[in-house]
Amino acid sequence: MSEAVNAMVFTQHPYHWPVLGYESDILHWKKTDLQKYFKTYYAPNNCVVVITGNVTLAQVEKLAKQYMEPIPPQPSPPTVHNVEPPQNGERRVMVQRDVTTPYLMITYHVPATKDSDYYALDVLNQVLSRGNSSRLYASLVDQQQLATDISTGMSYAFDPFTFNIYAQCSDSVKATDLEKAIYLEIDKIKKDGITEDELQKVKNSKLMSFYSQVETINGKSGTIGNYELFFGDYKKMFDAPAEYNKVTIADVQRVANKYFKKTNRTVGILQTNVED
Repeated sequence: MSEAVNAMVFTQHPYHWPVLGYESDILHWKKTDLQKYFKTYYAPNNCVVVITGNVTLAQVEKLAKQYMEPIPPQPSPPTVHNVEPPQNGERRVMVQRDVTTPYLMITYHVPATKDSDYYALDVLNQVLSRGNSSRLYASLVDQQQLATDISTGMSYAFDPFTFNIYAQCSDSVKATDLEKAIYLEIDKIKKDGITEDELQKVKNSKLMSFYSQVETINGKSGTIGNYELFFGDYKKMFDAPAEYNKVTIADVQRVANKYFKKTNRTVGILQTNVED
């Protein structure tokens, strides 16, 4: 279903297509196609190498000369000029498959990762679905039992991308009823904001998660690489704790109202039969 939703969310930007392509693309791949792709995008001038651990600069330089230097650079990959235009109305897609209960995916356009709204949106993401006490899980899974599972997600992206809400209906619950209940929870935040306790809980969680991650070699490498690629400079990772700490209740309420609009929304429903 995510393929069908993304194809409707992005009408002009290359994000319209799955990373690996559609099944018909894969079936018609040629060896030369894969070689050309690899040569273009896996060239040394198109990568960021992060090395962490008990090594010296001299050792790194020696290894780079041994393993990287022999690989010839390639022309830069073609620049993506396509800009997705603003969405000016709700879009809906229905996918029919043999499933036990309906599955729901709600998508909103949001800015690229390096945008100044990223941290407020990430806090909102955590408030909505982080843990059993989060807004959507507590209300829709625990209390109303409309869903068996619900989550939200916002991936790193070079260009404006999406904020997604995923939900699985409980037995005998219509997808449209669960959808309405999700909007009611979002509207509460848009109207009244979140609580100081919710905000502080997320800040504490993000701070602990950040420091726990950079304590490990893999975590250091991943964080440095992500900030270099998606935020434009690895040094910005050192500002992340302060950036999360600066987020206010008003910031979270503002981004909820700015991006979680019906006209900016695409809804996908996966179910066995079309509901009346």
